[in-house]
Amino acid sequence: MRVILGSQAIAASLLLLTAVSVTPAEAQAVSVVVLDWNIHGEDADIAAMAEVIRDSGANVVTLQEIHRRPDADQVRQLADELGWDITANAHFGAGDDVGPCDDPQPGKAGNAILSSFRIVERVTIKLTDFATCPVNRSMAGAKLDLGGGAEVRVFTTHLSPGLSQTSVDRREAQAAKVLAYFGSRTGIILTGDFNAPPTDALSKRFVSAGWTDTGARYAALPTHGDARIDYVYTRGVTTTSGSVLSSTLSDHRPLVMRMVR
Repeated sequence: MRVILGSQAIAASLLLLTAVSVTPAEAQAVSVVVLDWNIHGEDADIAAMAEVIRDSGANVVTLQEIHRRPDADQVRQLADELGWDITANAHFGAGDDVGPCDDPQPGKAGNAILSSFRIVERVTIKLTDFATCPVNRSMAGAKLDLGGGAEVRVFTTHLSPGLSQTSVDRREAQAAKVLAYFGSRTGIILTGDFNAPPTDALSKRFVSAGWTDTGARYAALPTHGDARIDYVYTRGVTTTSGSVLSSTLSDHRPLVMRMVR
């Protein structure tokens, strides 16, 4: 895993976010089914969640609040449950230590991308660098080989929560780094827990920057309590349908989007 700080992130983006490969005219369209889920860390029932993922038909899974501890590696556990190889089909992007503001424990917490498609490039971008609290935030990214010369780049993140002005400012600064990282590039799927409803200025910034909020059309139901704060954004990728699943395994509901690449 590579963690890239500050200005190095822009240089690294040239490796992961180069011009998007065009699927050859003779190749068939590839079905990409993305499931995004904040799994609530230590409380996650990985076996039960794997069943939800299998039932959804997802071949790309993006997760927030997932932990890798010496005695409980949730990334490996989920990969094993899904029958996907931990080396070829998974990427974990650490955000912070487990329990950094309470009782620090061995291991890391962050975001993850798992897929039945082979991951050919990985990147982790740090969005904050707090000395202690609040929890540091990051964005994980992977380029997936869809076969036949087709590929897609998938990213996932978890922005800071909270309603205070300090929390809003933190979240806005993190979103600005995400938007700057991508620039005008296309052929990208960006998911995550953005901790902001569609009416929030932060959400509107992504739409204004050319990102399609797929949930607005296909899955506008709440994803956390009575609010929709989890998103699957796309740019240059066609979405055909989607839904918010009714699972109660986490405090967030999983979001599924079906796409063609």
